[in-house]
Amino acid sequence: MAAEPIINTTNGADNKQEVDVLIVGAGPSGLMLATWLSKLKIKTRVVDKRGTKVFTGQADGVQCRTVEVFQSFGFAERLVKEGAHINEVVFWNPSPEAPEGEKGIVRTKRTADNEPGTSRFPHAVLTQGRIERFMLDSMKEFDNLTVERSLLPTSLSLAPSTSLTDYPITVTLRHLTEEEATPTQVGTVPNGMFRSNLMKDDSEDARVREDAKVGETETVKAKFVVGCDGARSWVRKELGLALSGDSANVYWGVIDVLPLTNFPDIRLKCTIHSEKEGSVLIVPREKGLVRFYVQLGDTEAGSRVDRTAITPESIIAKAKAIMAPYELDCPFIEWWTVYEIGQRICTTVSKDNRIFLAGDAFHTHSPKAGQGMNISMMDTYNLGWKLAGVLKGTLQPSILDTYTSERVQTAQELIDLDWTLSRLFSGKKTGKDKEESVEDKVEFRDFFIKLGKWASGTACQYKPSPLCIANDEAEKLAAGLPLGMRFESQQVVSIADARPWHLADRFESDGRFRVVIFAGDLRKKEKKNRLAKVAAYLDSPSGPLRKYTPKNGEIDSVVEVITVMSNPRISVEPNDFPDVLWPAKGQYGVRDYCKLYADDDTYFAGHGHIYEKLKIDPVEGCLVVVRPDQYVAQVTRVDEFEKLGSFFDAFMIEQH
Repeated sequence: MAAEPIINTTNGADNKQEVDVLIVGAGPSGLMLATWLSKLKIKTRVVDKRGTKVFTGQADGVQCRTVEVFQSFGFAERLVKEGAHINEVVFWNPSPEAPEGEKGIVRTKRTADNEPGTSRFPHAVLTQGRIERFMLDSMKEFDNLTVERSLLPTSLSLAPSTSLTDYPITVTLRHLTEEEATPTQVGTVPNGMFRSNLMKDDSEDARVREDAKVGETETVKAKFVVGCDGARSWVRKELGLALSGDSANVYWGVIDVLPLTNFPDIRLKCTIHSEKEGSVLIVPREKGLVRFYVQLGDTEAGSRVDRTAITPESIIAKAKAIMAPYELDCPFIEWWTVYEIGQRICTTVSKDNRIFLAGDAFHTHSPKAGQGMNISMMDTYNLGWKLAGVLKGTLQPSILDTYTSERVQTAQELIDLDWTLSRLFSGKKTGKDKEESVEDKVEFRDFFIKLGKWASGTACQYKPSPLCIANDEAEKLAAGLPLGMRFESQQVVSIADARPWHLADRFESDGRFRVVIFAGDLRKKEKKNRLAKVAAYLDSPSGPLRKYTPKNGEIDSVVEVITVMSNPRISVEPNDFPDVLWPAKGQYGVRDYCKLYADDDTYFAGHGHIYEKLKIDPVEGCLVVVRPDQYVAQVTRVDEFEKLGSFFDAFMIEQH
């Protein structure tokens, strides 16, 4: 039987007392989830206790993989244009030739920031406030969704329920005063809300709006709640959960400045280890800014640093000492903060698959690996399409179990990596028995280089599950598309109009699965006949297209099929392909020409060589299932097309 609609898709409705999803927290993880849900037309509310968005400081590194995700939503170009690009990492260490008693550092190695070929997009650096701006604009564009600010949740309850038509979660919200909604300021230099350097499109959000309901409370009923409310998560505490982990007992200062210096690598990402003064990480920023991560000192086990004793001037003074004999002056300071290194995790991230935690609400770590904002956004990028599929009645609710298994795994891997990196950076011992010496700076350098795959965001590999089917043959069929990893995009050319495309640009974040048919060489009769059999199965009542597409839905609205042949573009005609592979759609039955591609040369962009780069046999080809978040879910032989049905049967809901 077809699933009944269970969502209200109007985010502009006056009645906000019942919502499908309530998001608590409008930082990067909350806004990524809101972007997903607005794109998929899920009735959503986003509340945040702050009176305004972030404008300066906070996180700034955007991994290649995150830029790929932004591309799938349509706003990567804004980031690439505005942000600084990190192309090279330079290592500086104490100079062995410096006279005794004098300070000195020397450049010891250069390396690519990411391994060449990792992604077509750069590692970009741009203040978190601008990243949030891009998502806020997309939310508004997709479904008129905005953040409701100066709202604080005060109570949370979950009633037993097995029906997705129910609203079992009750949340009480209180409208805050402007004073309550303003973050605490430390010191005399603005450290998070400085507004003199705003972009034009941020200026309206800098004004705290008057709230006629100050002091009042309201009650919201929701089907799902997601706590994206940071390391001190109110949602996590309401669930009776806590972060666990340890601290390196080291504290660092972070400061964004316009520097005047004779240090030659100030516009490159640099790690600097001095002989006795500590370490600095330099990250070039947009608009001439540079961020310094400066090692300030140690704390006793169990104690906390007195932040009031630290000033921007003291952070700069320490940086000068580490970088000596190079000069450093900072006439303009945009933002600064102090943090203590620690790695903590909460391995329980959901309550009855109704209330979820994401981002810093369940994992925290040091910022030097450039992971925090990125991993947090990837948490909700993983969760968003699953929630939407369940709410729309196309995915079984059990699919939500994979959020815990996939993202806790990823967070733990990151914390283990960060534990080693942060101690190496601070000159601490990394052995769990605390006996291993790491005084040799070569160990740090080599580890930092190995970090590259993680730093690009492309190292994440999900373990076997209903959404990632283990297959002994998969590596032989497509060694360049490891199961459980993101689909590595390569160029193809449209058969219809000769336009070159990166294949992943066809994988928009729209909630659909993709079946990519690497059809091999269709000039061979047996391969053409084989493709016809695949198409006939896909178009049959038992195939996943007909079986899981809602009544009156377009044939590709749940599962889209894309075909890539290895033979030249002009060696076959579009009319040679079965109808289901380029279906007639819409009111007028216009053919969808954007589904047929060749691995061939182009007039202006060269040859993509996708078969070669993904290590797929150009004659035999293979079938690849790609999830809505662009992760590889299944790889099979082309003649094993019925395995596609078995894959989707495990978690989808039949519609007819």
